[in-house]
Amino acid sequence: MSDIEDYGRKDRKRGGRRDTYGSSDDEGSEGYDTRRAQYSDDEEEEDEDDDELRREGFLVDDDEEEVPEERRRKKKKKRRHVERTAEEELDEEDLALVAENTNQEVTKFKRLKRGRSSRADEDLRAELDDLMDTGEQDRGNDLGLFDDGGVESDISENDYRASRRMDRGRDEEDSDGLVDDPLSAPRRRRSGHDTARDDIDAGAGARHRRDVSEREGGAANYLFDSLESIDDDTWMELQDIFGDGEEYAFAMEAAQAPQETYREKTLADVFEPAELEAKMMTQLDDDIRTTDIPERIQMRAAGHSESLRALSDDDINEEATWIIGKLHRWQTRMKELRPRQEDGSDGELFKQAEFFSERFLAGVLEVLKHMSHDFYEVPYIYRHCRELFVTGSDEEADVREWLSMDDLWSLYDHEQQYRGFLASRRHARNVIRRLSGDAGDSAALSHADTVYVSDFLASANCVEDIGDVVEWLQARHGRSMRALAQAAPTKRAQSGGAVGPWEQAERDGTARLVALMGISARQVGENIATPGRHAVADSPADAQPLDAARELAGFGSAELALRAGVAAFAAQLAVDPHVRRHVRAYCEAHACVVVRATERGLREITDAEHPAFAFKFLRQKPAAAFAGSAQFLAIARAADDGLVRVAFSLTGEHRFDARGGGGDDAAFAADAERSALVVARQIGAHARSYAVHDAAAAWNAVRADAVLQAARAVLALVWRETAQRLRADAAAVVGDACRRALQARIDVQPPRPRARVVVVAGGGFDASSRGALRVVYVDELGRPRDAFSADSLRRGGDGGDGDGVAPLVALLGRRAVDVVAVAGMALQTRRLFDDVRALVDDFCARSSADIVVTYARDDAARLWWDSDAARAELPAMRREERYCVAVARALQDAPQAYAALGADVLKLRLHPAQRLVDAAALLPAVQRAFINVVAKTGVDVNAAAAHAHLAHTLPFVAGLGPRKAHAILARAHADPLESRNDLVTRRLCTRCVFVNCASFLRIRPAVADALDATRIHPQDYILAYKMALDALDIEEDDEDAGRRAQRSARSGPARYVAEVMRNAPEKLDDLDLVGYAEELKRKNLLKLETLKFIKHELQNPDDDPRAPFEQPDDRQVLEMLTGEVVGETLREDGSSLVSAVVVRVQPKFAIARLDSGLEGFISVANVTDYRIEAVSDELAPGQSVVAVVKRVDLEKMSLDLSMRQSDVDEALRRSQATVPEASLVDRYFDLDSEAVLRERAKALKLKSSARMRTIPHPLFKPFNSKEAEQYLDGRPRGDCVIRPSSRGLDHIAITWKVAEGLFQHIDVQERDKPSETALGSTFLVGEAAYTDLDELVAFHVDPISRKLEEVKRNPKFYDPETDPLYATQPVALLLGVNDYTEEYRTRRQELWETRTARHLDTLAQSTGRGSYCISLSLVKPGSLVLAFKPTPGYAGIMKWTARVEPNEFKLGERGRYPDINGLINGFKRMQTTQKPAGRSAHEDRREGRSHGRSSYADSGRWERDRSSRSGAWGDSHQSSSSGQRQSGAASTSRWES
Repeated sequence: MSDIEDYGRKDRKRGGRRDTYGSSDDEGSEGYDTRRAQYSDDEEEEDEDDDELRREGFLVDDDEEEVPEERRRKKKKKRRHVERTAEEELDEEDLALVAENTNQEVTKFKRLKRGRSSRADEDLRAELDDLMDTGEQDRGNDLGLFDDGGVESDISENDYRASRRMDRGRDEEDSDGLVDDPLSAPRRRRSGHDTARDDIDAGAGARHRRDVSEREGGAANYLFDSLESIDDDTWMELQDIFGDGEEYAFAMEAAQAPQETYREKTLADVFEPAELEAKMMTQLDDDIRTTDIPERIQMRAAGHSESLRALSDDDINEEATWIIGKLHRWQTRMKELRPRQEDGSDGELFKQAEFFSERFLAGVLEVLKHMSHDFYEVPYIYRHCRELFVTGSDEEADVREWLSMDDLWSLYDHEQQYRGFLASRRHARNVIRRLSGDAGDSAALSHADTVYVSDFLASANCVEDIGDVVEWLQARHGRSMRALAQAAPTKRAQSGGAVGPWEQAERDGTARLVALMGISARQVGENIATPGRHAVADSPADAQPLDAARELAGFGSAELALRAGVAAFAAQLAVDPHVRRHVRAYCEAHACVVVRATERGLREITDAEHPAFAFKFLRQKPAAAFAGSAQFLAIARAADDGLVRVAFSLTGEHRFDARGGGGDDAAFAADAERSALVVARQIGAHARSYAVHDAAAAWNAVRADAVLQAARAVLALVWRETAQRLRADAAAVVGDACRRALQARIDVQPPRPRARVVVVAGGGFDASSRGALRVVYVDELGRPRDAFSADSLRRGGDGGDGDGVAPLVALLGRRAVDVVAVAGMALQTRRLFDDVRALVDDFCARSSADIVVTYARDDAARLWWDSDAARAELPAMRREERYCVAVARALQDAPQAYAALGADVLKLRLHPAQRLVDAAALLPAVQRAFINVVAKTGVDVNAAAAHAHLAHTLPFVAGLGPRKAHAILARAHADPLESRNDLVTRRLCTRCVFVNCASFLRIRPAVADALDATRIHPQDYILAYKMALDALDIEEDDEDAGRRAQRSARSGPARYVAEVMRNAPEKLDDLDLVGYAEELKRKNLLKLETLKFIKHELQNPDDDPRAPFEQPDDRQVLEMLTGEVVGETLREDGSSLVSAVVVRVQPKFAIARLDSGLEGFISVANVTDYRIEAVSDELAPGQSVVAVVKRVDLEKMSLDLSMRQSDVDEALRRSQATVPEASLVDRYFDLDSEAVLRERAKALKLKSSARMRTIPHPLFKPFNSKEAEQYLDGRPRGDCVIRPSSRGLDHIAITWKVAEGLFQHIDVQERDKPSETALGSTFLVGEAAYTDLDELVAFHVDPISRKLEEVKRNPKFYDPETDPLYATQPVALLLGVNDYTEEYRTRRQELWETRTARHLDTLAQSTGRGSYCISLSLVKPGSLVLAFKPTPGYAGIMKWTARVEPNEFKLGERGRYPDINGLINGFKRMQTTQKPAGRSAHEDRREGRSHGRSSYADSGRWERDRSSRSGAWGDSHQSSSSGQRQSGAASTSRWES
């Protein structure tokens, strides 16, 4: 058993107060209270009994009759003060026990006295300043840590402050000669009246006691003390002379009024809330400071008590199952997808995880117990509980670490998520308990409902499931939920929910129609969970939905009533928990993300340098593929900026038109509808009737519509959750990447241990007053000791040595220097480094000194040197000198230097996407880098207390935080710690915090025990003692062991530890650690890894486990000095274009300087593509140029540039290639859309030049397509114009008028062009070739026009716009003026389709058989449409498209006909041959199917048009019964598709 456990065990035997640490059972229980302990009930009763005896005269103080009254009162006050002080301190038994277990002499520390102040504001400010500066706080004796339950713990905040002022001015009187009441507030509350008034007579004493009870002021106390010596006779004489005072009662009441309203000022009354928050002096800060739970665990709780409750064994077992299940699913998905990781790896977490290994599962369970029950943090578990997750019996071989540090952090995060899940489930169960009447409320839930939601909660495995249950309760029992909310005491609970779908259905009467659905929403959900559990109750064969809807009152028509009933059933389905769980699981497995650039995005995202270029066109990227990537954050930001549009899809189909540009609204809507149909088919299979009569089909159609509406609603919810989850996952990826980047910078040893550094900085500084260079000497503690400035450190030259050479050499000789670091903000620092290295090397050669010269990273210095903290710490130094100090500190102790930045650490460039994450969420993740590194090195707590700049890493010690760390520093500043036991004896740490932080707080110098300076935990000191004794071959008998507690540190076991560490560390190699571990294992102690660690610490007490220091290479120096990154901003593949300014011109070369200060070399051969004699022929100083990077010379820190036009054009071509390089885009990038976009941009560029083209022909007009249509609109049919083409200079276009408002545009390709703008000699239209334009018009355009005239003369030709039936409804009246827009074409197409369908329906009804007609095609001008209705009862029409060629008609791929009659006959034969075998016309009519063959995909494809819909051009001629049949048929088709 460790010393700490032994101390706690023995201390628990004392019953007078709560034990110091508390037993593990008490701490782990749900009722464990972390507040300060109170007096026991027995002690309170004894105090009250003593008071009662004193009041009744049975108990008298020893010297009460002998000592004068005033002295007696002072002595009573002093005795009370001494009693409180004695109660707050450790008694002799405590101190002896500590000495026994720690081998140290323990001394008592007296409370420090404070200065005196008389005014309230000054007192409050003094309290705050004392606490912030010295850490001394009398309340509860040092933050209430390890409190033994004194009476003061009952004192209120105001009484506490009053008692503090009373202690400071105990013997001091104010200007009125009044003193404070010596009785404490708790004593007054217990007694109820003042016991010092027993000498006063009954009548006057009663009045005065009443006055004193009302005032409770110091003046009244003084007056009563003064009157105690007056006898009765004298008192009566005074009353006769002055009266009894009743006549002046009104004046006394008026004088007392202000005193009655007086309220003691609090800190909030004196200081601004922001100031209190900044100084961590709010009530929340005080609670965090005193609670025996690590500060970071409290902070992540965010006010939720569930996060601060020690979980039970059952909770932890469930937690382990829950977390391991999530991790297993995550790892399985990662292995299946193997997405491209940003850092090139396949993932860093749980590399050793074997989810079917009993050892791995046991390790996870034990780790979670330490986290969830004991509140141990990750560093402590990883360092001192390694036996839980490390296996292996040998010291060297066969050792396996099942969990890494990152794995433990992942478990830490999952543990917090589970606590949130647990809190949500507990809230849901409380709601269920109240609704079911178990809490004394009236029962609102039926037994079936209670079982339903309870069973679902038992199977819930995510917070979303629990939210679904609560939402279902609100929807199903909204009235009862609102009643509970109104009875709740909080405003949050009083906000009731909206009216649920069940309540709404009862109000509007649709509940009866929902009941006729044959199955309830709950039954559908239960069918999903357990297929086949409930069957649909079929309605009678003659019970049609519309008939049932007509019985509902309050609706205008049966259709509206039916629609309302469907909506009510859909709303109930949409809130069912089982339905939502099924949809959520399906979406998690199959959801894909579609990204399309908007119109704005198409304009702005034009090259690979844009952040959104890689994903501006994504086609069906699986949502799971975003794992391990921050890309979704960038997508979300681009969507918020209006650059892209994001949607989720379940179809797996990409039906977006690559040429659609930014107008993808229709495609997005269609894809969303198809995704809803995918979900609706799955849900609808559990709500379908398999009866065969018409009523069942109609009810199936009604349920199908409801399911589809529910699917839309649930999908909208799931997509929002999915987007939030992907954002959170991406933010976690960014946070972890930033943490790893920062940890790589700070997890580095200094160049030398306790290095003394000289920093030489230059480049980027103002040299106007003190020189361009700054030199600062910083000692091993990071304190600046010497500094000077200079203009040059170059030795030799025309003017002799630089002005800084001699001072620097003198400094090196005067001070002990280990490292000379060179830093700067410009490329000139490289020359400075060469000068400094030469100077230091010469000094070392002459003096035999060993000094390291290195470049120093200055990213932290650039953020710190001009900050408020820097100016406050070093006010006398210039900002350039503070920069040097920061550079030196970063070399000496990188974690301290970077931790000093505070929240500004996020300004470092750690990840490209770090700006997309909220800083409040990113900072804790980044700060884990400090926690991990501090766990390796520890913190010298005395040095941190003595020097503020060495205390920045203390809050990152396990168990601590800013508040707890500040409390330790404040106490250790005035009185340094001598041992780790001081953390306990001086009450700087509570039990749980001490266990977490003890081994990471190093005590230097280690006066009491050498182990205090190591990373060995105090609980393992006994093992270190044992190992030291065994190594020295010293046996300790029982008598020696019994006297061990009486020995001092120098004569006890610690002496042997120090001897081993100093003189014989190699003897530890002879110890059989494995055998000793086996012996401990038989005592249920797993300590093999701990023994190994102790051995390493004893042999290497000063070991630094961080990575060795390495000097920056040339690539890193280039990035530090210029900001340029090789491979990113500078590429050597010929694709990197840079802008530069020529600064120097020579005959054979030129030097150009980039904005970053980097210089490039341009040889004469790389200036132009043609030969030149001298560079000055083309370039001059000051000239701006654009060049291509050919090579990066890291040794010389320069570039090789090329200005040749061919190289520049090639770089531009690569950046504007039709298909971008695969390395620049996502693997799911839609290359087709990007190619079309680039072709379109190219065409637009050509279009401007094409508009200027002139063709020598009378029909040529410089029109575009719209202008050509407007020009031909008033001309006869068959007229045409020849115009430029937007496809380039090798194309022209011919536009001719087919009919009124209908024009065909023919693309003509030119061949054999003598020049780019000249007219070609060959013209191609498809496969036909013509020699000139006249031939093209005569033999191509005119024959087509004549063919169409032939068609118009055929009796089967139908023109919807000239139909006599619509003579009163002309097209111009219905559609308006033709504005040549796509909207007008769409409305005209709908008009034609509606009239054509009516025309065929009329023909079929009049003839009793099928009908057909021929009309012009609006979709493909110059083609024909053959519309066909097979039978009068057939729902819809079939359409074929026939192309018109100069000499024939083409139908399908093989049908060629010379005239219109041949086309009609061929159409009839094709229609009969394509009839599917084995199906009757009756079946066709029932299902409304069309049976076209896909072999006629181009123009002979069957297309079904829903003619049953009512257009804007007339009313439907179908009856309601036929509408029901069609609805049923459509439903059947939907289920079977």
